[in-house]
Amino acid sequence: MDPEYTPGKCNIGRRGRAMRLSTGVILIALSVILGLTLLGQVFWGVRLVLVLPVYIGLLAILEGSMSFCVLHAARGTYDLHEPKGFASNRSRTLNKVESVEWKRVDRRKALRMHFEAVAGAVVLAVLLALA
Repeated sequence: MDPEYTPGKCNIGRRGRAMRLSTGVILIALSVILGLTLLGQVFWGVRLVLVLPVYIGLLAILEGSMSFCVLHAARGTYDLHEPKGFASNRSRTLNKVESVEWKRVDRRKALRMHFEAVAGAVVLAVLLALA
């Protein structure tokens, strides 16, 4: 069954979810490997730069697991059949969210997801820095 747009709950389809989940897992895995191997010998404060890729990876995982893209929320759009699996303005299946209230709900959800990703990234980056 194909998903349908639901404000604050679903604004991407299966392909978008799969791309975001795989991207997030790869970024987190690479960050952990980098933090434990190559950056293992440098000053712990330098290892805190891993907060950025970890944040992006966690945000991608959240987007994939929640069927909700924060970029679409910021733009006031949704795309349940993304041809490339990521938010693109050139997609022929891109739709605009018409209701101002729905846009507000989407932006609130996106802000919450950003906060969760930042919190998780800080915790994981500190753990990697101290490892």
